[in-house]
Amino acid sequence: MNRHLSTLQRIFFVSVCVLALLAWVGLAVDTAGLVQQAVAVTPTLAPASIAVAADPTPTALPARPRPTIAPDAVVYQELSEQAVQQALHPKTGRYIAAWLPNSFDEKNRRSFEANADILDEISPFWYATNARGDLRHGYDARDDELIELAHANNVLVIPSVHNIVNGVDPVPALLRNPEARSRQVRQIVDEVLTRNYDGFDIDYESLSASLREPYSAFIIELAEALHAQGKLLTVAVHAKTCDFCGLGGFQDWAVVGKYADRMRIMTYDMSWKGGSPGPVAPVYWVNDVAEYARSVVDPAKVIIGVPFYGYDWRQGGGDAKAYNWEDFDAITQAYGAERVLVETDSRGRVVQENRITYTLGGSRRVAYFATSRSLEAKIGLVQNLDLGGIAIWRLGGEDPDNWTVIREQLIEDPFESQRMVNRALPNH
Repeated sequence: MNRHLSTLQRIFFVSVCVLALLAWVGLAVDTAGLVQQAVAVTPTLAPASIAVAADPTPTALPARPRPTIAPDAVVYQELSEQAVQQALHPKTGRYIAAWLPNSFDEKNRRSFEANADILDEISPFWYATNARGDLRHGYDARDDELIELAHANNVLVIPSVHNIVNGVDPVPALLRNPEARSRQVRQIVDEVLTRNYDGFDIDYESLSASLREPYSAFIIELAEALHAQGKLLTVAVHAKTCDFCGLGGFQDWAVVGKYADRMRIMTYDMSWKGGSPGPVAPVYWVNDVAEYARSVVDPAKVIIGVPFYGYDWRQGGGDAKAYNWEDFDAITQAYGAERVLVETDSRGRVVQENRITYTLGGSRRVAYFATSRSLEAKIGLVQNLDLGGIAIWRLGGEDPDNWTVIREQLIEDPFESQRMVNRALPNH
């Protein structure tokens, strides 16, 4: 310490250090509690069924304030230890989100209940749209039981609106019409407030790069409207390694990263169901996408998508079927499929996915699906690059070992706490 500091400056420095120490003590207590929870809760899933099927594509609760983080050390002097702890949203130190693409059935519910203690966000795939901007939903949407159960377990409910439709995609016409965009923004905000959601997730995919400006305008308008109500906006984006690469040219990551609360990158489908058999989300590719993302977007907002599924192709490729881990386990048992761990590709790049081959109805089949080892590697890169967390597609029927990996790697990963303490220290 500079010997010429004034008495007032020394008092300030000591006060700040005491606050930092208190924060670390609170962190240690909180971490110990989380570890005890992890030991006490053993996630279980139903045994795999031999039958294999293709994956088909109330009372209002009180609103909860959005977590905030103090911007500088001066504000930290006014925060109590309790306030510091309340500001730490992620249960494990990084966000763990999961999409729920169909009804909250027995299998999905079993997975949710077994892991609600570490889940931060659930995004039911409930909504679609028309070209006028009207929200559409099926019979399984607006599930009050799921909303209440999630909130009771401190899990945010952030439903998704998507454009996975048969026929003409309505989203291009919606985005090109400013009135329709504003209409959808109003309907989303009204739905969020009426149903007591914590925010909304935008999952508009495979659009033309010519829609880049209207798409950005829509994201900005929606973000501002939701934030005005204290609600969150998450956005699912295509994986890419440059601005206009792949399918993501219409998504300006600089805009999404600035206005959305979290940017969920769909780091899967590198090999897709309409193409040739191959790894769905090899580790080397996910790393390349993540490196690019953090160069454009605040790393704390970058969420890496992790697949709990895989594809099963004909030998020559095309028209693959999507299955979860339980399905692949059943296939292996029923057809004597040969399972091989593909650790690296022909160029020596890390892959870490299972490949199985078998014969069905005289036709040779090839399938790839991620392993718990690939999940471990992806969580490792999230930690190494200091990204915000992971988003799981999909909840239900997954490998139980995946949750073991998540708990072992993330339960003691308090990066938000470290950032808060750093802000309270001088010269940070």
